[in-house]
Amino acid sequence: MSNPLRQPHLFAAILMLMLSVQVAIGQAEERSTTIHPEEQIHWALASFLGTGWYRVDDNRSTFILHLPVTHQIRTPDWLGLESHNVKMNLRLPVSLGFHQLDDIPDLLEFENYPSAAFVPGIEFEIPLTRQWTLKPLAQFGVGYEAQSDEMVMVWYGGIRSRFYLQQTETKSIALLGSIAFAGNNPEYEARSRYAALMGGVEGKNRLPQMGSMSKPFNLYWHATYTNLFDEIDFHISPNRFSSIDDQWEFGVGLGKAGKPTSWWMFTFDRLGLAYQRSTDGDFQAVKISVTSPFDL
Repeated sequence: MSNPLRQPHLFAAILMLMLSVQVAIGQAEERSTTIHPEEQIHWALASFLGTGWYRVDDNRSTFILHLPVTHQIRTPDWLGLESHNVKMNLRLPVSLGFHQLDDIPDLLEFENYPSAAFVPGIEFEIPLTRQWTLKPLAQFGVGYEAQSDEMVMVWYGGIRSRFYLQQTETKSIALLGSIAFAGNNPEYEARSRYAALMGGVEGKNRLPQMGSMSKPFNLYWHATYTNLFDEIDFHISPNRFSSIDDQWEFGVGLGKAGKPTSWWMFTFDRLGLAYQRSTDGDFQAVKISVTSPFDL
C-alpha cells in the first residue's frame, strides 16, 4: 500500500513523541474568590462532549444528547487520495444539552435551560500502515442557548491516532491518541477556547457463544487520560468556582460480532457505559458509549 506522506518515518516519530509526552497531572483546585464569568467554560463547547450526564461539584449538572452522524463520501479525484486507501467522511453531529445548577432529578424543570448545536465538518481516515491510522478533522457550525437567546458560531479541529498492537477477528488492543482545539465566536476570553491532549488504550475480546445465539458478542473496553491545556472553570455559586484541568475515562460495552450496525446515517458497534472524572473528583460524568473514542 502506497503511503500518502512523503516522509512517513519522520512524521511518525514526531507524532509518537507528541503523544507520548508525559504531562504532569495538575491538581484541580477549588477556590473561594470573586467569579470572573469570562473565565468560565462557554455552554457552546459542551457540544463536543458525548451523550451522558455530567456533574461538577454538587450542584451543577448537564445532560447532553450527542448524535454522531457520519456518512462516507467519495474522495474528490483532484485530491489524488483514492490510491492510498484514504477515506473521506462527512460529519453531521447534532447535540442537545439541558443545563442546571441544582440536582439531576430537576433536570427538565423551568429554571433549567436548554442548548443545541449543529457543527458539521469533514474528516479523513489515513492509513499510514496496516496497524496505524490517522484521522484529521475540522468542523464549523452554530449553537443556540434558550435562556439568553444567544447564538454563536462554533468550531472544532484536531487529529486522532489509533495504533493496533494486536488485531485479530476475536481480539484487539490499540493505543489511542488525539490533540483537539475548539472555540466559539463571538468570543468570551478564555471560556471560548478549549484545547486537550488525550492518550489511552482500547481493546476488544470475543465472548464465548452461549446457547442458540445466532452471533457471538464482543466485549469492548477503553481507558483514556485527557490533559486540558488551560484549566476549565465551572461556576458553582455566586462566589465560588471549581477548576478542572484533566479527565480520566473508563468504559465497557457489548456488541454483536461482525460488521457494525447501520441505521440511516448512524453507525454503532456497541452499547455500553463510560465513567469520567477529574483527578480531584470535582468533575464526574456517566456517558453512553456506542463506538470507539477514535470514531466519536
